[in-house]
Amino acid sequence: MKKNFWIPLVISVFLGFLSAQIVYSTYKKNLENSEYNAYLIQVASYNNKESIDPVFLDNTNFLIIKEDNIYNIYAGITTDLMNAHKIKNIYTKKDIDIEIKPTVIDNIEFISNLEQYDILMEEVDEDENVLSINDVILSSYEEMVLGK
Repeated sequence: MKKNFWIPLVISVFLGFLSAQIVYSTYKKNLENSEYNAYLIQVASYNNKESIDPVFLDNTNFLIIKEDNIYNIYAGITTDLMNAHKIKNIYTKKDIDIEIKPTVIDNIEFISNLEQYDILMEEVDEDENVLSINDVILSSYEEMVLGK
C-alpha cells in the first residue's frame, strides 16, 4: 500500500519541478532578449567636446553621451510620454528647447528602476521635485547603463 502511494507522488513532484524549470527558463530567456521603449529628453547636440556649452559640462542635471561622433546632451529619461512632456515643460519655462526622442534600452535592471521612478514622477507636480527624481534617474542611467 505504501509503495502505491509514494511512486505517483514522487513522479508528480518530479514532473511539476521539470515543468516549472522549463517555463522559468523560457521566461528568463525572453526577458533577457527584450528591448524596452523609453524617451530621452534631448537638450542639444555638439560635433565635438570643445564646443559643448559650459553650462552643460558643469551641471549634473544633464547627461552627455557620445553617439556616432556627436555629443548629445540629455535632460531626462523616462518610459512614460506624459512624464517626458512634464520634464519638457519645465525646461521650456527656462527657455531651453527640448526634443523628446524615442529610444530602446536593453538593460532590464535599469528599466525596472526607471518604471518605479516614473510612477513616483507621475504623482509629483512641483518642478523641483520632478527635477530631483529626474536627477536620480540620470545618475542611475550613467551608473547602470553607461558604467560610469
